[in-house]
Amino acid sequence: MDKIVRFKVGDKLVDSTYVYRVIKIKIAKVFGGNREKCLFYEPFFRNDKCNSLICSLPASNIMEANLRKPVTQKRIRDTLKLLGKRKNGETKISFSEADSFLKENDPLETAKLIRLLWFEKQSEDKSLSTRKKNLYENSLRHLIEEVSIVQKISIKKAENKIKRRLKKFSPVLGHL
Repeated sequence: MDKIVRFKVGDKLVDSTYVYRVIKIKIAKVFGGNREKCLFYEPFFRNDKCNSLICSLPASNIMEANLRKPVTQKRIRDTLKLLGKRKNGETKISFSEADSFLKENDPLETAKLIRLLWFEKQSEDKSLSTRKKNLYENSLRHLIEEVSIVQKISIKKAENKIKRRLKKFSPVLGHL
């Protein structure tokens, strides 16, 4: 993400947690008293956790904040293919490894994390720890949102598409 990306009202932004919609762009005073173009954005998909959240950020800090535009259709297709592929040697994942997957803010990396957690969830006699379960659910929700935006389908259809791919990979069906 070396180049400067231009945004307009209505554009979507993605970070490692949510998909957002740009709702306003205006020149505003920023830290240090300088005037700069700022983006105001809100979560595209509202829920109980972020029902009234509105964020703002100087346009020059977009890359530092790890915000990006949604990926291409091809990237989403590649991501979905990855979810259904079995990989030899996949094992449990540590939290530091999981954090590095998420910091990439890349659907392919998120899919790898989901696949690892899914495999762990399916191959263990017991369920995931609370922390891993939250990590799995948040990563899954994030990928569902981006698939929904890019493929212009409902959240439910995106969720079903992802879960079908995971079930292909699953040693035990139906454990989502």
